[in-house]
Formats: sequence, structure tokens, C-alpha cells
Amino acid sequence: ITDRMSIDNMTNPQNSNFVCEFPGCTASPFATQYLLNSHANVHSSARPHYCSVKGCPRAEGGKGFKRKNEMIRHGLVHDSPGYVCPFCPDREHKYPRPDNLQRHVRVHHVDKDKDDPLLRGVLAQRPDGPNRGRRRRG
Repeated sequence: ITDRMSIDNMTNPQNSNFVCEFPGCTASPFATQYLLNSHANVHSSARPHYCSVKGCPRAEGGKGFKRKNEMIRHGLVHDSPGYVCPFCPDREHKYPRPDNLQRHVRVHHVDKDKDDPLLRGVLAQRPDGPNRGRRRRG
């Protein structure tokens, strides 16, 4: 008999009974009701999470976000020092997030290595936001 409160059951659920019933959805069943509810947002046109920066097109009255984590990630756009492509001769390509710069390099500078010292130097920049210096959970 499995202890219902065991750590293993909490981290590795035995079954995933929470199924999305949206017509045509092919998502795998979810382990918890919370995860199913979170998934349901992809089928909705509601965008309940808004950027707090006044004048941002994603602020209240604007486009918003379906998921809170997307809104939080978007906040980097406003806090970013800007990641400038070290390989573009005119240095006009500036990106708000490091992953945006990495995608640009992958697409437009296929001859460059992701571990190139110039690229690593630019990616090493860190914005001075409220969460900088905090330890990550995990």
C-alpha cells in the first residue's frame, strides 16, 4: 500500500487523470487540476495578465498575456540593458533578452559558434532588476 503523502507520490504521480476536453485538443493528460486549469488558457481568448509599465502595448487596455510567467518574462524587455549583436557590422541589432540575441545569431550568423567569446561577453550582461542576485529555487 502506497502512503498517500509520500514524497515519491507528490513528485512522481502514479496517474494523470486530468484530461483537457476542449474539442480537438491533443494535450497529454495532466497530473493535477491546477495544471489542467493553466493549460485551459491556451484555448481561451482571455489575456488576464498585464504589464505594469505605463504606455507598454502589453499594459492594461493593451494586448496582455495569457500566462503570468509570460508577463514576468516580458518584464525583462523593460529592465534590459539591451543585448547588441557582436557580429553585425553596424551594431544596430539590439535585443531585450539574451535568448532573443541567441536566436538572431543562430539564424543570421550560422558560421558563428554559440561559445564564441564575443557572444559570451555580450550574454554575460545582467540587468539590475529586483530579482537579480536572488537565489533560484531548485
